[in-house]
Amino acid sequence: MTVAVAHIMTTKVFFAAMDHTVEHARELMASKKIHALPVVGNNKKIMGIVTTTDIARRVEDNTPVRHVMSDMVIIVHAGDPVSEAARLMRKHRIHHLVVTDDGKAIGIVSSFDVLRVVEQNHI
Repeated sequence: MTVAVAHIMTTKVFFAAMDHTVEHARELMASKKIHALPVVGNNKKIMGIVTTTDIARRVEDNTPVRHVMSDMVIIVHAGDPVSEAARLMRKHRIHHLVVTDDGKAIGIVSSFDVLRVVEQNHI
């Protein structure tokens, strides 16, 4: 049984801007109960990703997100199989992938989303 990323991704994606502060990112993640925010530039292009791990370090609240984000954003497409998402996460040692369509972020998938598929399918 092949499950597509589209079936497990979160479609409500929240973003941070390059000049948003770490405090803003922390508050947004806490209020939305999420662990990663794609970071976008002025043209809405994805420039990086910031995670709770990135901001858990001792970082001043007023530090711009661009100073703590990872600029290596690994993407996956909605039609890709979940096994491809798992392969990318393992290969790059990351827990979040941005799901894109036509260059735009349409979702995010986490390692917990992948684990849920394994659990539900008794794999």
